[in-house]
Amino acid sequence: MAATTDDIKEEQGSFTQLAFVWFLRLMAAISMISGLSYWAQLTGLAAADLPRFDELPVHWQVPWVSLAVLLPCASMGLWMLTSWGIVLWVIASVLEIALYGVWADSYISRPAVVFGHVIALLALAAILASLALQRYRERVN
Repeated sequence: MAATTDDIKEEQGSFTQLAFVWFLRLMAAISMISGLSYWAQLTGLAAADLPRFDELPVHWQVPWVSLAVLLPCASMGLWMLTSWGIVLWVIASVLEIALYGVWADSYISRPAVVFGHVIALLALAAILASLALQRYRERVN
């Protein structure tokens, strides 16, 4: 007996789920590029105005090494669509917001980085809220 298309119903993701996947993949690419730029700075490959890593004060070394490790790890987790990747990315984003926004007088002021992280975190919150609302509606119906 042949099955009709009505009998076989492939479960397709909603637009919100598809947007969530593409958002995470975009953030993964950006996180990898950002993490590699920290590594370039730490290894001396970047042509920046900052001194070598070993000549930086400790209050610069600790967050830069942390971000150099956090961002590529978060990137891999985001690309694989895992929850730990999202958590690592949020931690790295909040750390960069703190460094370049809150404590800009001790570090470098980078308002574009802060603005980008705030927008990305708000987009993540909106997508997660939309997914939660969608799941709630499915449960109720």
